[in-house]
Amino acid sequence: MLLATFIGLLHSAHSEITGDLLQYCPDGFFNWMDGTAPTENEWYFENDWAEFITNGTTPNGASGVYPAGFLPFTLVRYSEPPICVMVGDHEDNTDSFTSRDKKVEILMESPMENVNLCITDASYSGVGNNNVGSLQSCGTGKIYACFTAATDTGENFGFVVDCKEGCEDMDIDVWIRIRVSEKSWDEGKETTADDLEHWCETERGTTVDDNDGGVKLYYTFPSDLLPDKPSKYPFHIEQIFGQNAGSQTRPNIWAISLIAVVGLACLFA
Repeated sequence: MLLATFIGLLHSAHSEITGDLLQYCPDGFFNWMDGTAPTENEWYFENDWAEFITNGTTPNGASGVYPAGFLPFTLVRYSEPPICVMVGDHEDNTDSFTSRDKKVEILMESPMENVNLCITDASYSGVGNNNVGSLQSCGTGKIYACFTAATDTGENFGFVVDCKEGCEDMDIDVWIRIRVSEKSWDEGKETTADDLEHWCETERGTTVDDNDGGVKLYYTFPSDLLPDKPSKYPFHIEQIFGQNAGSQTRPNIWAISLIAVVGLACLFA
């Protein structure tokens, strides 16, 4: 899987959140902003996206393959370092894709089963220092997180992805997509419908135009686009006493003997 490009940020004047991220990832972190994150017209909603990645090609000459807008990352062995991401420009906050004082929606998925991944606010140090919102979200498979980037210093939001269990001895492929609210906390609200506190919840039902003129839910993960796995198979192999029942090629002598005994008992009963 393609590895998202990381941007080294070793400059003298660090912001507070930049310093927090560099504590986890001293060699730099990824800036999710204009120019690095796929725009919505680059989101791919067909079920053959995995084939393009396998073949090293892109659909219709696009710059990359972004299933439902997700970018690929790799979480290295033992999470050393973890995946570190800044949502917006780290230097002057002038990028149009800014997260400061907004709601931040993060969708994450790993094709590896039974791995427990966590998304954590980079400024979290065991004490709730974000004004409002959650500080950490963990889970397996599809992970959804909603954070509030409302800090006293008015900086962009940064987060860290690491593994809690199930992936200590290997690199893990991870898909991540980030969206931010258009409104900020400074704008206030006029009705319940535009209450920023509930923005993440309401966005689960909104739609986006797909590549063929149709509509898809924003709340879509890469695996949702793949063809469904068959629910039934022509055979089922059970593990019995550590042996594969499917590998046995001759009748079980004990089973035959038991059938014979039962048959004789019935005959003379």
